[in-house]
Amino acid sequence: MTKKETNFGKDGRIAGTRRKIAGKRYKPSPKSMGILLKQHGVDLKPNTIDLLWKYHRLIHTNNQDGDLTRLRAFETMVERHYADCCLLNAFVDNWPDRMIDIGTGAGFPGIPLKIVNPDIDFTLCEPRNVRVDFLNMAIQKLDLKNINVFGHKITSASLDFPVKGVITRAFEDIDKTLVRIQNSLEIGGRAFFMKGPALKEELKTQKLVGYEIEKLSWYNIPNSKQERAFIELRRVK
Repeated sequence: MTKKETNFGKDGRIAGTRRKIAGKRYKPSPKSMGILLKQHGVDLKPNTIDLLWKYHRLIHTNNQDGDLTRLRAFETMVERHYADCCLLNAFVDNWPDRMIDIGTGAGFPGIPLKIVNPDIDFTLCEPRNVRVDFLNMAIQKLDLKNINVFGHKITSASLDFPVKGVITRAFEDIDKTLVRIQNSLEIGGRAFFMKGPALKEELKTQKLVGYEIEKLSWYNIPNSKQERAFIELRRVK
């Protein structure tokens, strides 16, 4: 694997996509995963796809009660989990080398990002025991290095070790997350938030005290109706 695996155009647009065949269903397999990822703008090497496929199988096998994800259809999971996470490489020139993923659940976006950016040192933060057990098992089965699990609720008191980057598929307001990481994210560090189109309204009320907006990206997952927003903040004080 290379440090940063995904295929994007030089002008920042997601590249290398082809139209999804309407109504076509794919039998789950590494080959099908590679085809679907490419349709959604993500072009990975075969050995990287194999690792992502192994991760998918672990989720599928351990998700009988829906405790890991409510998504079950193969095509939907590739689109809204794996492609959604891997596409972030299009918007970040250089990831911080020490990051935490807040509210990672079954490992999103941390594990897919770790697979395609193996040099990042990750801590996956998740308080629910069933998911903590799954994450530890997945890390071991996938033989991932320099990645661990913080199995506690994230507060300004519990999260007190220094990091250079924070990422979250954010459901709460940005300002609330910034309070949680106030004793952890270093000055000059960056906070990344995966959001939807509602971010436009949210930003009207967020104060972002001590932070500057480094980059703000609005996009659709290629060959999908899923609208996404991705905001990068830098801590300045």
